[in-house]
Amino acid sequence: MTFFSLSPEIDDLKLNLHKLPRVLVVTAILGLTWGDAYAWETRLDEDGILVQSRLTSGAKYEEFRVETEIVATMAQAIALLEDASACTQWLFRCKESQIIRETSATERLFYQVTSLPFPAKSRDSIFHATITFEGRASARVTMSSMPDEIPLTKHVRIREAFGTYILEPTGENKLRVIWQQYVDPGGALPSWLVNSILTELPFKSLQAFRVLVQQSPYRDARLVYGPDGTPTGISFTDS
Repeated sequence: MTFFSLSPEIDDLKLNLHKLPRVLVVTAILGLTWGDAYAWETRLDEDGILVQSRLTSGAKYEEFRVETEIVATMAQAIALLEDASACTQWLFRCKESQIIRETSATERLFYQVTSLPFPAKSRDSIFHATITFEGRASARVTMSSMPDEIPLTKHVRIREAFGTYILEPTGENKLRVIWQQYVDPGGALPSWLVNSILTELPFKSLQAFRVLVQQSPYRDARLVYGPDGTPTGISFTDS
């Protein structure tokens, strides 16, 4: 869930994080496939970034969808999404991100803390994230909230959140990034406040993402292929 960035002051957690294996931090999020959804409405179409939102029947808040094209490879994008330490550099309102557990090269559990406009309290969340390589070209990163994986902290715990990143090559070193997300931040926040963030957060996040993804070490990321020619992960090479 990235609507509310992931990460807190970890000293609140009763976790030995330095003993935990690396995990994918994907600030940020899981595909929504609910029925009875309204049509997407454009919130912003600027600087090559299209931001849309819609309300789904029975949901308290809207979900957002943002799309842009970046100059990068799929390996670069995945490398940045996996880097928990980079969360604060591109994911808008992300205060911190920590890896909790890595099940495999394509499946992990991570923790995030997100700030909200004053006077709302910051939120924290735990996500289960997986990467699925769809053939040799595209990839999908899905995230769903796992709110009971660790004890509660001083932050308000997000209990319902899911989203998806879709990465589709459009040419040599060019990539279409589609990010779709729903988050219920919990607490007593009014829906107008939550929905008001649905433009700024995805827009500013992808603006920063497309710049950072071209920098080291992400620009040195390369796909690793299995015996059948399908990607299985990434590695890094010198420039």
